[in-house]
Amino acid sequence: MHVAGSVGLLGVDATVAVLGVAGARGSDPRTVYPAADLLGGALLVPLALVALVTGVVLGALTPWGLLRHWWVAVKLALTGAGAVLAVVVLTPALGAAAQAATAGDVLPTAQRLELVRDAGAASGVLGTTVALPVYKPFGRLRGRRRQVSGGASPARRAAPAPAPRR
Repeated sequence: MHVAGSVGLLGVDATVAVLGVAGARGSDPRTVYPAADLLGGALLVPLALVALVTGVVLGALTPWGLLRHWWVAVKLALTGAGAVLAVVVLTPALGAAAQAATAGDVLPTAQRLELVRDAGAASGVLGTTVALPVYKPFGRLRGRRRQVSGGASPARRAAPAPAPRR
């Protein structure tokens, strides 16, 4: 579910970015921006929350942990920031662009390019969050090492080894 949510989020955000580029290049804003707003409202925020919640659950319930490895901590931070930005920045901007386009207002070039920048940056960040678990860079966080016991109790590990046979 986490992989589907994360990759789905990347696909939706890339689609919103492509629609933003189409709008910036002169495509009919009455078509482009309502479509981008529909995708943003219906899929962007729910998929961002699915990716975040399932990622936290996986981190908490698996040996990778939430704060044992750098790549997990970085992915958690990026996913959390992306979810907040999707709710606070991108979705409202898409809604405003769609309202302006359906009202027949001309979107200023700066606003059109801002949508492209925001969606493109989000796609880059999401691409990073999809790549991090594949490559698992950076190693472990300092001070978070656990010793592997190998199944033996501490008393058994401390016992001296038997004398060799002759």
